[in-house]
Amino acid sequence: MKNILNNFTISKILFFSFLLRLALMPFFSDNFLVNEWAIIYQNFNLSGVLGYNVALNDYLAVPKIVEPGERVLPSVFMPPLYIFLILSLKFLLNDYISIAHLVIWFQLFLNLISIFLFYKILEILKFGKNTMSIFTFIFAFFPLNIYASLQISSITLQVFLLSLFFISLIKVEKNNSFLYLVLFSLTAGFLILTRGEFFLFYILTIFYFFIFLKFKIKPLICSIIISTIVISPYLKRNYENFDTLVLTKSLGYNLLKGNNPSFKVEGDTNFVNEFSKNNIKIKTEKNYEIKLDDFYKKEAIKIIKDKPIDYLKFYFVKLFSFILYDLNSTYPNYYNFIHLIPKIVVSLGALAGAIISLRYKGFFQFFSIFYLSNIFLFSVFFILPRYSLILLPIQLLLCTVFINYLKKFIN
Repeated sequence: MKNILNNFTISKILFFSFLLRLALMPFFSDNFLVNEWAIIYQNFNLSGVLGYNVALNDYLAVPKIVEPGERVLPSVFMPPLYIFLILSLKFLLNDYISIAHLVIWFQLFLNLISIFLFYKILEILKFGKNTMSIFTFIFAFFPLNIYASLQISSITLQVFLLSLFFISLIKVEKNNSFLYLVLFSLTAGFLILTRGEFFLFYILTIFYFFIFLKFKIKPLICSIIISTIVISPYLKRNYENFDTLVLTKSLGYNLLKGNNPSFKVEGDTNFVNEFSKNNIKIKTEKNYEIKLDDFYKKEAIKIIKDKPIDYLKFYFVKLFSFILYDLNSTYPNYYNFIHLIPKIVVSLGALAGAIISLRYKGFFQFFSIFYLSNIFLFSVFFILPRYSLILLPIQLLLCTVFINYLKKFIN
């Protein structure tokens, strides 16, 4: 088996990755825009407002597609980059193919680029050809990676941007290249627009490389300026709509969804919806979503404070679910061994590699801190199966550390 994998060049891996995804399209690909993306997309097309909630009266707004006579409220609920991507693809090519199929095809090629970027990361970090081939193969054919590329979800975009973020960061550190500094900073800005909490991990990255690897202050300031420029148009849009500087506003919703009496690791949307019907009376003005999320946050904190020990225990349950698997998942095919076995094996290897890497200053120590801090943060809220895919490139890199450690231990 090892000899077969060693003979897989990057071009062969990309070719067979494309063929496999193409073959699976009829069985697993989304044929329509789904969930929040469908609502925001349709509401923008019908009203010109980038909105998720529709006002039905002065004190009632619900997430739905707008109908004649109804008013769409401007939204700050979802990070904007993925919907911007969908709208851009519609503008450029939607006359020739349905928007959902167009997005899936775009994601397929984005996924192939991510595979190539992961291969280049291994190459820059000076791994041997055998290791590069084997781990690129694992990344390319990891079941969740294949499945996610065929779904209407921002996960494939996130994996691509995170791979680009790491490869440009490594290049900046090794070559002190201004071009890669710009690429690193642009990618950081786009990641912040894809997942709002990435702002924290960008600051973590800046802090680590300034404190421990002695980055010069001028490139760091330059990077912060470039990233700020990337996100500033959307910040301006939000300030004009909500009279406050905010990128996304869903912390309260996510906290309540993941911390409520149902104690579901994957969160309970039904609890939030029922809770909203019975407890909310917020005027449906432009800043409705700001006030709504503040209300959710207040209620979630109250629920947690009422039973702090129970929710502390639940936090560790969510940690376990992220690192290994959810014991009570309701997602279809979650417990299929094709999905579960690779996830558990890679997760255990990554955790062991992270613990080993924490002892040594450098890129792998940073990868460990980045990986563990993501797990700790996600577990405050709720854990969905696709969340682990965001960190797959780092997990595989940390697995190499564990394997090398085992080789030294055995020898």
